[in-house]
Amino acid sequence: MKRWLAAACMLGIVGGAVAADSTHGFTTLERADARALAAPASHNAPTLLKLWSLDCVYCKKNLAVFAELVEADPRLRLLTLAVEQPLPEHARVLDSLGVGAGRYAYGGDAPEALAYAIDPAWGGELPRTLFFDGRGGVMAVSGVVKAERVYELLGLVQPASGR
Repeated sequence: MKRWLAAACMLGIVGGAVAADSTHGFTTLERADARALAAPASHNAPTLLKLWSLDCVYCKKNLAVFAELVEADPRLRLLTLAVEQPLPEHARVLDSLGVGAGRYAYGGDAPEALAYAIDPAWGGELPRTLFFDGRGGVMAVSGVVKAERVYELLGLVQPASGR
């Protein structure tokens, strides 16, 4: 009995490690998780939720801009949501851009259901960003967003440049 229990515990530990590794450092979302992530009340600080895909060149360019903004301005938070199942390449792209924590990806639910849970008005176009002002407001924008516009959408004054 003790051997069986020990074996079961080991399988649980190994199984959990395999499951965690299969997400490549991303938190995968199902519908309820996606709704919670996109709820303005979930964000008590100015937050950018960047929806992106590996095949979206403009998404990666915007991620680079957002990563620089967040690094330079401690008021801002950046969360990323890959609108597909996580692959090792997703982590490599974010690592190369200097995007750290807050990595999410679609889970096993239908992509359309997850998209609707995140933003019912969203038609699936990329790049897409949800801007949470940290005070209960949210603005969703499709297309590339320049740094100056980020501050405007969040209702913040852009810090003076050190250049």
